[in-house]
Amino acid sequence: MSVPFDKRKTKFNVSAVVLALFGIISVQTATAQAPNPHPAQEALKGLQPFIGNWAGEFEAFGEFEGLAKGKMVTGTERVRWILNKTAVQMTWDNKFKDDGKPFNFGTRIITLDPVSKKLVSHFFGYDGKVYFHGKGVLELKDKVLHSDTVENTINNTNTKSQATRRKSNRNTMIVHHTNLVINGKKIGDLKETKMTRVPFTTTTFDIDRARSHIDEQNKKYMGFYNNGDASGVADLHVDEAIVMPPHVDLVKGKEAIKQAISDEISAGATDLVFTTLDMYGNEDYVTEVGRFSLNIKDNGKIVMNDSGKYICIWKQVSKNNWLIKADTWNSDLPIKK
Repeated sequence: MSVPFDKRKTKFNVSAVVLALFGIISVQTATAQAPNPHPAQEALKGLQPFIGNWAGEFEAFGEFEGLAKGKMVTGTERVRWILNKTAVQMTWDNKFKDDGKPFNFGTRIITLDPVSKKLVSHFFGYDGKVYFHGKGVLELKDKVLHSDTVENTINNTNTKSQATRRKSNRNTMIVHHTNLVINGKKIGDLKETKMTRVPFTTTTFDIDRARSHIDEQNKKYMGFYNNGDASGVADLHVDEAIVMPPHVDLVKGKEAIKQAISDEISAGATDLVFTTLDMYGNEDYVTEVGRFSLNIKDNGKIVMNDSGKYICIWKQVSKNNWLIKADTWNSDLPIKK
């Protein structure tokens, strides 16, 4: 039995075939015209094994300007992708193990130079209190990252060096600085540093721990003050501290603060007592809110009582060492008309 020829059905099928073919051609054309991955992404993809958070210990080296030698240092380094994986950022923060004071810290950006087609880096930071800036050229060979760098300090000290980073396993990285030349003088190689992969964590600030240390500082302050030791009180302030007493101009700097405290003591102020009402802040600065009371004496006899409120800003200058950054107060006594 013959099947009648259906023009409509045939036309539909032909159209479907044309559309299907057009779709295939369109997909093929789109695929052929799709842009290649970003050249920097391609050049940097070999750095993936180094991405992560790392920690280690090493003996302090003093070859770079600003660095103290000898003590043990604990170091952390964060290596992460930035700018949609077209660059890598390395940030390091190394502190002395015994007191937590900074050894060195800085950051490095690695990306592709579009002219030379090589990996390049720019970095800056502080070795101790000395600022530095530098640049380098990097190459990944046999899974080892090699770098040649040149850096200059704020004091015009020039340092050339090489370094390698290699993975001994997924969670261990060895960093080695070699061929140091400082102001044209050959220094040699540093010891290798072993870094271990660690989870990334944000530091949780312990306000209770800070408060216990600040309470001890307040006890020292009261002791110095009540014993007539203006120098002791001044030493509880940072060098650039500001004190803002009521009804007079601000007092800036330790020497000026020492003189102001000495004047108060000479006027008979004593029996100072601090009472902390509140304390809040972070690992850098803590604000203390409290009340104070004191007596004014003349030849050992109390001639006036005073009390009032204060706000004091404390700065952590090293691990668990808090000093006064700014201080202000006012009296509860009414202003005499």
